[in-house]
Amino acid sequence: MRNLLSRLFPQQATVSHRERVLSGLGGILAIFLTTLIAQRYIGGVTLPFMLASMGASTVLLLGAPHSPLSQPWAFAGGHLVSSFVGISCATTIPNVYLAAGLAVGLSISAMYYLRCLHPPGGATALLTVIGDQKIHMLGFHFMLMPVLVNVVVLLGVALIINNLIPGRRYPANIVLHSKTEAHHGDETPSPVKLSFDQEDLRTALREMDGYIDVSGEDLTRIYGLATLHAHQRGFGGMSLGDIMTHDVVTTKADTDLRALWAQMKKHGIRGVPVLGQDGRVVGMVTIVDFLNAVDWRICESFIHRLKDAFKRKSPSTAERIMSAPVITARVDTPLTEAFLTFSEHGINHLPVIETDGRLIGIVTRLDLLSALYGDRVGQQAK
Repeated sequence: MRNLLSRLFPQQATVSHRERVLSGLGGILAIFLTTLIAQRYIGGVTLPFMLASMGASTVLLLGAPHSPLSQPWAFAGGHLVSSFVGISCATTIPNVYLAAGLAVGLSISAMYYLRCLHPPGGATALLTVIGDQKIHMLGFHFMLMPVLVNVVVLLGVALIINNLIPGRRYPANIVLHSKTEAHHGDETPSPVKLSFDQEDLRTALREMDGYIDVSGEDLTRIYGLATLHAHQRGFGGMSLGDIMTHDVVTTKADTDLRALWAQMKKHGIRGVPVLGQDGRVVGMVTIVDFLNAVDWRICESFIHRLKDAFKRKSPSTAERIMSAPVITARVDTPLTEAFLTFSEHGINHLPVIETDGRLIGIVTRLDLLSALYGDRVGQQAK
């Protein structure tokens, strides 16, 4: 009985209640604005012809905005290409049944080849064939009024709504970066280094020989998150408090850069938290911050560059070069979340704080790797 129910009611995408509610509210607003604008500027004669397919498009644009099927070119191209194919079939093939079948079938192939597969486009193609005389009289003008106008209106509404909802990005970046490429501007990179590249993914998809409704960006992130959660099971519920360094070397905002550099060199560390008078973390100074403070154009050696940075007229203190605000974490943060924090923010040091913001420890990338791979990392680091 349970197997029967699972077949009849398969589990759909796992999303939060917040996402479900926001998608529904977004759909209400999108169709309301689309209908309102279309009724005013298109008129009531052709308006009902497009509402059905636009309603289906709204489900994709607002319910699955990260899907390749929902991207602007897929949405706009899918409707326009399908309307062109449908009109061509309706005007050249007398048999309505054959024309309807060809309109939808040829639209699917055309959308595939033009990289604009959008399921509601099939409804637009079918509408041009089985619609009443008013649609047939419009001919190819149907592509402009009402198809193009409705597409422009709904796309504009979707762009506004999706980018107002936190956590969404529209249009989505659907390009999968290879493991040798930098993720410039990538808002949600994979939290772990990929063991495959773009060509590996393409080969796998060709072998599956089917359309997979997930973007390359989301697929890599799913892979990374699944890997992290698999590691989390092996960690046994470990948190940052289990691996953090308690005896943290810190500094003050007014510490001289020479003294700070000497302090880092003495302890063999690459980053130092900067504390305020109340013991809260106000900044972070790393070797990268020292390098960024140097004028690389006028000095030849690294030592000379540092000396040049120290000789500048502006106060040579930690406050001048520190990075702020600082990315921090709580002591009970799971290691899985820490991996994501390091990956998404591109940092190497993560100060661990109490609820009141006071520093109690620090975790580095090496600490995480040591927790993951044990003594092997420590031996290689030495």
